[in-house]
Amino acid sequence: MINLKKIAATAVAAATAAVCGGCNSAMAYPLTIDGVPVKAGIYIYYSYAAYSEAISTIQEQNEELDTTDDDLVKEQIIDGVDTLTWIQNKAMDYCKEYVAVQKDFEEKGLSLTKEETDDVEQYVSSAWENNGEVFEANGISEASVKDVLTSTYKSSELFLYYYNVDGEKGVTEDELKEYYIDNDARVRYIQFDLKDGNGDLLKEDGKKEMKKMVETYLDALEKLEGDEAALNEEMDSIQEEYNAYVTSISEEAAAATATSATDENGSEIPATTTTTETTTAAETTTTTTAVAESEDETVTRTALTEEDETDSTTTTISDAEETEGTTETTTTTVPYAHEVIITKVSTKEDEETDESEINYTPSKKAYEAIFDDAKIGVPMMVEDEEAYYLIIRFDIEDRMTEDDLWSEDAIESVTARKYMDTFDEDKEKMADALTVEQSDHAIKKYDPFKLDFSSNS
Repeated sequence: MINLKKIAATAVAAATAAVCGGCNSAMAYPLTIDGVPVKAGIYIYYSYAAYSEAISTIQEQNEELDTTDDDLVKEQIIDGVDTLTWIQNKAMDYCKEYVAVQKDFEEKGLSLTKEETDDVEQYVSSAWENNGEVFEANGISEASVKDVLTSTYKSSELFLYYYNVDGEKGVTEDELKEYYIDNDARVRYIQFDLKDGNGDLLKEDGKKEMKKMVETYLDALEKLEGDEAALNEEMDSIQEEYNAYVTSISEEAAAATATSATDENGSEIPATTTTTETTTAAETTTTTTAVAESEDETVTRTALTEEDETDSTTTTISDAEETEGTTETTTTTVPYAHEVIITKVSTKEDEETDESEINYTPSKKAYEAIFDDAKIGVPMMVEDEEAYYLIIRFDIEDRMTEDDLWSEDAIESVTARKYMDTFDEDKEKMADALTVEQSDHAIKKYDPFKLDFSSNS
């Protein structure tokens, strides 16, 4: 199952926890789209979804506005129209897309798997058990919840029908591989924080010393350029040395804090120490923290640690094999444990990007250097405001195997990244081509501002 489908199902399940429901047969159809009556429960569901989206948009426009005041909310303008009109238009768009998906899914002769239908039943059952009374009070039935959630699965199946490898749109695996190679980087890096043992930024002299240390490490790495195994081994050694350095300055800072403590008579209080042991499968790092006896606070700076590099398993050997009770510990190395796959930040041309909402790895400056300047197998150093970075970009194609970065799930994920926006445009075009008949009386009746989910958990 495509990862996107799981995400969509989870998102809708979360929404049902605040929206869910359908209608009973006595309720009027607010919309008839291309001859298909849209149940009131489905329309109410999408109305509430549109209402929630409107509130979020208004909060972005004016953080100080009291969005619990319906009168104030109704006065706001979104995309040139008042809030209520915007919500109603958005709800109609959602309903049109819903019908478009049902029609296209049926025309293509597609069907959901038993696993998918079981997922739908599970999500709906859970939502209804927790919030059924609230849903029904707002005119939303269990059947409508099921219809909406099922539609998300149908949409995912349609996406695969069109854009999966060898699908109707003619996507090839080579195209996906090219996209992945162009937009993802296989990287190993070490971050050297420009901070002292107390966590404060270093002064200029301290920064110069740190830079000199990192440059020395870079020189050692450059001698191994192109040799991936040797580079990784050297990076292991550098990380170990840096961990020890961080531990030492943490100890010094803690000791300085402890020895400066005095009792009520002004006499110095002898320091005691506590030992904290940080263990990974790859290594054990011990940090000693000095503590003044009269103080509750401790000053600690933890050494940087890598991701777990190994898995440890313990096997008991039988009497026939060895001495009774003997145990044997075996360690299995996890390949590429220290690497990260960094994906290019994707933004839409017609939307403004808020830089504050983008989380660059490991930092914006380092991220840009990885994609703009780094060469495969060539170590580099990046100087940032609060850290220096040693970075090596490796050849991502070496890991594009079916049991690693190019598994079936990975291919579907890359497909979604590359083509999902296009598919959304496809659905929008299909929806726009549908004819709509609207019951003004029903639309007015199902006013989103009259919905009450305040008692919903």
